[in-house]
Amino acid sequence: MTWFSWSLIAALFWGLGPVFAKLGLVKPDPLIALTVRNIGVLAILLVWTLGRGDLTASLLSLDLRTWILLVLEGASASVIAHFAYFKALKMGNIASVVPITASYPLVSVILSAILLGNKVTLGKAVGVLLTVTGIYLLQRF
Repeated sequence: MTWFSWSLIAALFWGLGPVFAKLGLVKPDPLIALTVRNIGVLAILLVWTLGRGDLTASLLSLDLRTWILLVLEGASASVIAHFAYFKALKMGNIASVVPITASYPLVSVILSAILLGNKVTLGKAVGVLLTVTGIYLLQRF
């Protein structure tokens, strides 16, 4: 499969995820819901990786810098961001919450330019403006 196929699969499941989350957030506090979500994620990942037979060797092959960066990514994206997302979903509706939270590529483009020196081309700048316009229109109408 190509990167595009995998991207479409990700989009499909990221689109499906908020529906499950909104339905699952009827009773629990968002932090409890996030904990349950992550227990499920951990269980699935352990079974999947153990099924491949390379969990221990793969984990031991990573250097300290990689561990730190991946733990920071998990803390920011899977814990802090998902907690805020679950709080927003519990309080708001999917059609309002998802477009705003899905604007994270704007943050990534800006931070990659500032921190990693990535170039912001005219096309990317136009894309950022169109994204912001789209989010505004989704919220307004």
